[in-house]
Order: sequence, then structure tokens, then C-alpha cells
Amino acid sequence: MPKERKYILLQEKARQGNLPYRLPNIKNKRLLDPLVVIVGAGASVAACKVDKYGKQVPLLKNIHTVLGLTDDLKEYGFSEEQMADFEILFSDISGKNEYKDLQAKLENVISDFFCELTIPDEPTYYDYLVLSLTHKDAIISFNWDPFLIQAYRRNTCVGNLPELIFPHGNAGVGVCYDCKVKGYANCLCPRCFKKLEKMPLLYPIGKKDYYSKPIIRNEWSRARDVLSRAAGITVYGYGAPVTDVEAVELMKTANMVSQMKDIAPFTIINLPKNEIEQRKKWAEFYDVKMISYCNRFEDTMLWQNPRVSLETLFDAILQQHPRSSEKPFEKFASLKELQDFVDTITEFDMYFYGS
Repeated sequence: MPKERKYILLQEKARQGNLPYRLPNIKNKRLLDPLVVIVGAGASVAACKVDKYGKQVPLLKNIHTVLGLTDDLKEYGFSEEQMADFEILFSDISGKNEYKDLQAKLENVISDFFCELTIPDEPTYYDYLVLSLTHKDAIISFNWDPFLIQAYRRNTCVGNLPELIFPHGNAGVGVCYDCKVKGYANCLCPRCFKKLEKMPLLYPIGKKDYYSKPIIRNEWSRARDVLSRAAGITVYGYGAPVTDVEAVELMKTANMVSQMKDIAPFTIINLPKNEIEQRKKWAEFYDVKMISYCNRFEDTMLWQNPRVSLETLFDAILQQHPRSSEKPFEKFASLKELQDFVDTITEFDMYFYGS
């Protein structure tokens, strides 16, 4: 049965409450189900407040200020109050003839700005995040900045890295539509050797077009697939804004289909001031008993037990055989030191001692 059809049937059963509860899929003491990390603008700001060359990394709400677009908005009569939330403002002007030129300028300036960002040389939280997961896991990024894929690229030497998914597009990704290949921006297609095209960016409108662009449709499909199989979810600096209607619906339905909501850990990494609001928002579609709230990446199980975080948790609660937290990440001064440490997390360390 095709994946799309199977997902629709599972979704309908979930709505009717007919899906059975399931335990995680484990083989040879290794978890087969993915741990999925969803990252938003807050994660990029935590990882790189400024890029390698000193450029400030904006949140979407203040992007017009950082990119010097405030005067352009004022020329169209927008007030300070209206400009306080760029996501809502852009959604309101999108597709309207009187704002056609303004919309085009905003999109061009934003795209150019993000394409020029460069990750700092020293280790960032994105390096730690990429190296805390393995090939069965996934990171779903709703960010346009290229830091995550740049971190991935410079850590490929370590191997066994998670899948990266960009439902809103990304400035660091290139695409060959002829060969159906996704790669790094400004590189050549490994099959036809043509220069990869820019991946399109989806801007903050209430009803995004996820289907007319093949690459975005594929990213959406991949996000739905990994979330529907997830044995654990971490949300890092992503607040599920009102302009992400489809993304919120995706997470709600995929959570039902996963059949593990009663035991799958759900971790929120966000600022202390946002805790009440964030707990309330995510409790709408995840079990409140499984939600934990952290203010720093260092406080998560990804940091405490990199590459085996879910195995460590499930060993304790399902096997009654807790592992020790002997290999947490440290703050390393160089990327090489971080990579050398991850190389010490061998297959032996990923099993029970004595297994």
C-alpha cells in the first residue's frame, strides 16, 4: 500500500479512536523509531546570535528591523503596532495588488540576507544537536537561515547523522529538479553537474502553498512520515505561530498516528518567560504527563546522553534497567574536540553492558 494512502487510513482510524497503543520498535537493544527535533528561530538565535562575520540573526518578528526594512513599511502607512509582528503583517499584505511591489522587495531582501549568513568556526548548539542524533532520527527546521545545514555539512566526517527536513525552504539548500536531488546551496548536482537552484522559501502567510513546488511537497511528506513514527519529540525554539496552520495540523495528526503518545517524551526548549504559554499551547496535542520544559539545550537528554537518549530513557522505564549518564556532552573549544568526543560513542556504548 502506498505511504500516502496508508497514512490517510491511519489518520482516519486515529480520529475515530481505533488505533491501538504500541510500544517502541527495538532490535538488538537499539531503537528503530526516530527521535524528531523541531527547530524554530529561537534555536538559531541560541546557536548563533551573530554569524561568522558579525551579522545579527533575526527572529521573524523583528526581521524588518534587522534588515533595515522599517522605512519601506512606513512608506505604505504601517504603524509601529502593525510592525510589531512581522509574521501577521506579511500574511495580511500577501497577494494584494496594492502591496505587490512591497512584497517582492521584502522577499528579495530576506532571501539575499539569509543566503549570505555563515556559521561561526567554533562549535555551536547546531553542531551539538546534529551530533546528538543518528541516521534514524530527523530534524525538522522551519528556519530559513543556513546554519543547521552548514553544521551538518562540516560534521559529515563523523557519520551516522540525522535527516534534515525543511518544510518552509532553506537558504542553505540547493535543488536539481531534473534529477530530483537536494544538496548544498551553490554546489553542482552530483548527477548532471548543473548548478543547483535555490530552494524556495515559504513566507509567513496563513495558507501556505505546500503543493505547487515539488521540493516543498516532498519536505512536507518527509516531515509527516517521521513525525507519524516518532518515539520522542523535542521542540527547540519553535512556538507554532498562528501563521503555521498546516504545520500545527501536521503535528496534531501525526501524533495521533504515531500510537505512542502515552509514553513518547515531549521536550520543549524555550525561554523561562515563555513556559506557561508554551506548556498550554503544546498540551493541546501532546500528553501533559510526558511534557518536560527546559531553558537550555544542556538540560535535555540529547545533551546528557547523546546518540542514545531515547534508548537510555526506554531502558529505564520499559526494561527497568537504567543506564548511567557517563558520557554527557561537554563545552568544547573546537569542532575537532567535539567530533573526537562523538567518535568515542561506539556501538558498544549504545548497548547494555553485558548484552
